Amino acid sequence: GPRSVTLQLTAHAALVKGDVVAVSPLVNSDDQFYTTQAALSDNTSIDDNEFGIFVVAQETIASGAKGQFLISGITDALIASTPTVGSGVAAKLNTKNLVSAATGNKVIGFMLEVGANGTGLQKVMFDGWNGFGTKGA
Repeated sequence: GPRSVTLQLTAHAALVKGDVVAVSPLVNSDDQFYTTQAALSDNTSIDDNEFGIFVVAQETIASGAKGQFLISGITDALIASTPTVGSGVAAKLNTKNLVSAATGNKVIGFMLEVGANGTGLQKVMFDGWNGFGTKGA
């Protein structure tokens, strides 16, 4: 299968495996993005659901602690709606999960199994860096 790409970031809040969060536009002294934050909707920055960069927590991470996040590959993620297999999903605002993509959202995943509306982890082909385009009208 496709290669998974993970990175280490500092969690902005307590996170569990499968949480989907944005990469914060804040940078450290090495000019690297280093922390997460909730997905926003102002459509102007790397932390929002149109232009954002997103990651999926690969483990339980305490607020302020460093942890492993997947930015690209096949992963388990928390789902906020009931998207069908093969449908595009986007970051849901402020809730740390994925939802069926709406107009203008950056599509960051395709469902590999049926979403179960918040009742566990589902397999997703995920690309939080490039995405798969923006959902049209």
